Amino acid sequence: MTLGFIALTLPSDAQAQLREILAKSISVSPSEAELDLRFRDGSAFTIRLDDGTIFVDGVSSGSYTVGDPLDEAFRNLLGQAVALEDGALAELLASWSRSAELEELESARLIAEALEASVRDIDEDADVDQGAVSVSVGTESSLLELLVGSLGRLGALEEAMEGLDQELRLRIHVDEDVTIESGEVVSRSIVVIGSDLRIEGEVLGDVVVVGGTLELPESGIVHGEARLADTRILLNDGEIRGGLTDLLESERIMRSGLRERIREEVREELRRDLGNEIRSAARLDDDGFSIMTPFRPVIRGVGGVVEKLIMVLVLGLIGAGFFAVAGENVDRVAETARHAPGRAVMVGFAGTFLLIPIWLFAAAALAISIIGIPLAIAWLPLFPVVVALAVLLGYVAVARNAGEWLSDSSWPWTGWIRKENPISSLFGGLLGLTFAFLAGHVMSIVPLLGVFSILLFVIGGLLTFFVAQIGFGAVLLTWGGQRREYDAYDADPGWAQAVQADVDEATFGAESAPMT
Repeated sequence: MTLGFIALTLPSDAQAQLREILAKSISVSPSEAELDLRFRDGSAFTIRLDDGTIFVDGVSSGSYTVGDPLDEAFRNLLGQAVALEDGALAELLASWSRSAELEELESARLIAEALEASVRDIDEDADVDQGAVSVSVGTESSLLELLVGSLGRLGALEEAMEGLDQELRLRIHVDEDVTIESGEVVSRSIVVIGSDLRIEGEVLGDVVVVGGTLELPESGIVHGEARLADTRILLNDGEIRGGLTDLLESERIMRSGLRERIREEVREELRRDLGNEIRSAARLDDDGFSIMTPFRPVIRGVGGVVEKLIMVLVLGLIGAGFFAVAGENVDRVAETARHAPGRAVMVGFAGTFLLIPIWLFAAAALAISIIGIPLAIAWLPLFPVVVALAVLLGYVAVARNAGEWLSDSSWPWTGWIRKENPISSLFGGLLGLTFAFLAGHVMSIVPLLGVFSILLFVIGGLLTFFVAQIGFGAVLLTWGGQRREYDAYDADPGWAQAVQADVDEATFGAESAPMT
């Protein structure tokens, strides 16, 4: 396992000694071919191809087909090994190479690596030519845990080893802490896996630390490059002359961005939840209990009253504009609405019913010709505007009539309405027409009176509808107040003439009576 790891991570020119072979055993049959080696250190190695399965030291490690090129190549190898002993046999097994025909077979690669690993002996304390390797493993299980338990760390190690200065010797430490003492000079490159490296002296080569800590106190110097992967660095006035490379920096930046995005999402979720809690505590349209529950009817009622008063103000200002721009037109519409409300309401109903057909038919008729297309484009938005102005004009005229009627009545709180002032009459009429709504909102504040408030709202809605129809019909009858449907009649002078005639008749009768 250790040799396989070194073959995976070290430069390809790493050197190793060949182990001394004391004995060999070769057996071949139509379905089986086996090689058994005994070494001077007492260890053994067995590889067997048995009926389609490859066994390495008794463990099933791959598969093949009996009689295929791999089977034939292995049997030929065993045929050459029969006549060789010790060093020559070890060299044959270590240098056995696959043919081009077997290059793509994973099973062939497995056999070649197993044979080479079995006969090569890496001296952990060797210090040979340039490119020599020193391997130190903390415990017997450390390397196995690295290979099996952390594929991500292996990938980072492979990336760290790429381009490593191969002119310098290499030291590898797995799962054991390493300290380069003050005054010590290491001419090799150092690879530390799964442990900590403290450099108090000097390292002439590169430093690779995967999954640990790199510490450089003031006296520590790395002449080469420091490559870190999943590693914490403590640079306490130490020096890295070849530069520092964080192999997982891009991944860490991505994770940092992901954490920041998650943090923002959590903050937004908390803000939203807090806002919902505040709204739920002060909600006005929910049946659940909250601190505002006792005040809901009051707030709704007062809000409704304020809303209607604002509407009265807006309509009053619009009416004042009508009086200023087209006062005579308002007078003619008001006279028609006052003298013939039934006729006006029927015309209003008919006009309302025909609005959409007239609008669409006229637009289609204009769009038939090229000249009429611009007119149709103007007609489509202008017609609804004209209709809205006609309805407002009629409603203002009827509201003024209502205000004059209230001025003549003896109802309380109507003394402020002045009949001779059209603005005063308009606002008085608007308040009178919205009185049902105002009373309904006030009544909705009082518990158990909700039915009556609904009834008042219905009455107010019907009254507003009919007033709008009367006013709209009066506008249509007078062509927008351009013509007078009825002659103007001032009730006050007529009443004065009638009264004066009665007075004259009484006086004349008294003078002509005989004296007795």
